[in-house]
Amino acid sequence: MLNASCPRWITRKLGLTATVAISIIFVGGCGGSDTRYSKCVEEGDCTSQLKVNKFSGDIPLSPNSKFWNSRQGPAKSAVELGPQLITNPQWPNPFVKKVFISVARTETQIAVRLEWQDDSVDNGIDQPRLYTDQAAIMFPLNSNEEVPPITMGGEGFPVNIWQWKAVRQVAADTAQRDSTSSLSPVEDLNAEGFSTLTRQDEQNVSGKGMRTGNGWQVVFKRNLTNQDEHDVQFKGSTPMAVAIWNGGNRETNGQKGLAGWILMQFGNGTD
Repeated sequence: MLNASCPRWITRKLGLTATVAISIIFVGGCGGSDTRYSKCVEEGDCTSQLKVNKFSGDIPLSPNSKFWNSRQGPAKSAVELGPQLITNPQWPNPFVKKVFISVARTETQIAVRLEWQDDSVDNGIDQPRLYTDQAAIMFPLNSNEEVPPITMGGEGFPVNIWQWKAVRQVAADTAQRDSTSSLSPVEDLNAEGFSTLTRQDEQNVSGKGMRTGNGWQVVFKRNLTNQDEHDVQFKGSTPMAVAIWNGGNRETNGQKGLAGWILMQFGNGTD
């Protein structure tokens, strides 16, 4: 993901702007009574904000559930994905340039749904497993007003990353059919900068990805809070970054399309 240590020039240079679609709003400040990361939009660390409304009941894990696609469900917001120009090998022309994001929470859960176009299916069955379609969302691990570098965090600025891979989805679907395990297609990870990515011993994130006629839909889901010190705790508005890889375009590691920090602004109402 990108480097936010100099957020103003980075967002300009990389063109990391968000397309307004229903609920992403550009503002001079975050506003509201929630003061966590309250200056991230104003100071340029967050490129936009996304209102997260509260719902009742259990949030469906299936990305094609009526909950995610009804008018009464979470709004879908289009966000542009920019190039990765911070570290070598740079990736100036990622295949996926737009992702639709929906976020929902209840009293106990939070879920993020991503949807993007991708005409090819790169899930490791007939292609190299290295170049698999994948998506990740990233959150600051520490609760403070300063967002970490978007280069997978930095020293003293750890991040929590949830990563879905199409190749893992195939394995999870096979295990479910054979009733051999409850393998998740999503991994719960931590990092403090490039080349520091580690998999947590305890995996607390669930997820599911599905093909559409021309792309992918993926849902990530977890409890708002838990006792794991390696997990982000959603106690209020939280920045989120997004990255998408296209296996058919031979994208892996730092070769991807990505969006800068988006402030998930917790709303008080229920849709």
